[in-house]
Amino acid sequence: MIISYEYKGPASDPWHFTPTNYGKINLLVGASGSGKTRFLNTLFNFATTVVNAKPFRTGNWIIKVLAGDVEYSWEYEGLSEDSLKREISKELLKRKTSENMEEVLVERTADYFSFCGTSLPKLQRDILSVTLLKEEAVIEPLFKVFAHIQRREFHTAGLQDAIAVQNVPSHIFEHFKKNPNLEDLWSQDHAVSAKMFLFKNFFPNIYEQAIRLFREVFPSVEDADVRFAQNMNIPLRPEGSLPIFTVKEKGIKKWLPLSELSSGMQKVLLIISDVLSLPRGSIYIIDEYENSLGVNAIDFLPQFLIDYGAENQFFVTTHHPYLINSMPIKNWSVFNRKGSIVTVKRGSELEERFGKSKQKAFIQLMNDPFYAEVS
Repeated sequence: MIISYEYKGPASDPWHFTPTNYGKINLLVGASGSGKTRFLNTLFNFATTVVNAKPFRTGNWIIKVLAGDVEYSWEYEGLSEDSLKREISKELLKRKTSENMEEVLVERTADYFSFCGTSLPKLQRDILSVTLLKEEAVIEPLFKVFAHIQRREFHTAGLQDAIAVQNVPSHIFEHFKKNPNLEDLWSQDHAVSAKMFLFKNFFPNIYEQAIRLFREVFPSVEDADVRFAQNMNIPLRPEGSLPIFTVKEKGIKKWLPLSELSSGMQKVLLIISDVLSLPRGSIYIIDEYENSLGVNAIDFLPQFLIDYGAENQFFVTTHHPYLINSMPIKNWSVFNRKGSIVTVKRGSELEERFGKSKQKAFIQLMNDPFYAEVS
């Protein structure tokens, strides 16, 4: 879980996200151009650099992370503007001990690298310390936080990939038959129909829960099931066991495959199947979820995250008044940009001033100078 976050870009791209604390559920709101998506980009790109051992990312990050019961503080700087000299200029990684004292784990400059007080030989200069030392017991929990960041973008390609028909190879099926592990399911990033197929066979409680939640959002759905393409006269290649999530709507005889459902139904099922299978301690990012959705599909999200978010963290961007009104004010993160400097005000700071009325909350937010100003 990200406790606090600050980012400064290089001189060539001088964006600055000032230090901000974040909670378990964070609804990012602000006028267009206030920096919400750019913030998510800086966070997700940094995580990708950690996990995929990508070389050198330009910028300065100061991040506090809670991994289980352990709090880490990590400062990273890579501000070289010389394209031929791509090396990390500074890292300082600390964690709080059980006595609430800070212990330095990594101290690094361009010429020096120490781990737990021991100087190390020169390691790869453009790879982050948490990546290099991820198998060390004191580093592994922090690495896992970044490894468990998932982002859903609902532009056409992202959604189409998620609802694509995907074969479940026999070795995958046999693996889960022997070891039904949700961590493995999440890490393989199956498309929705394949994931629902695996739920049905190896995680029946999650499957039944997902179907129930889906039908609660869409009362017109009479029944839902995972069927096979060859049993539905759908010509697909390669031939074989291709599971497809299907629904039977009231008054309609035909079972409808996922590809023929509305984008609202597709998005809701995708989020339900994602969240119910998240490993504990994950960070889940949703960017502009509300596009082309009806009120029922928008309304389900806040309470769903509250009820089923467990020990995970969520970042959701939106401009939609109904979603903003449906989310408790304390979960808002209100973005304000002046030039390249972005400040974020937590909803808890606005809760007393805005009062308890959800109907008025969005109107009050729209009229708040902090929300409206982008310069």
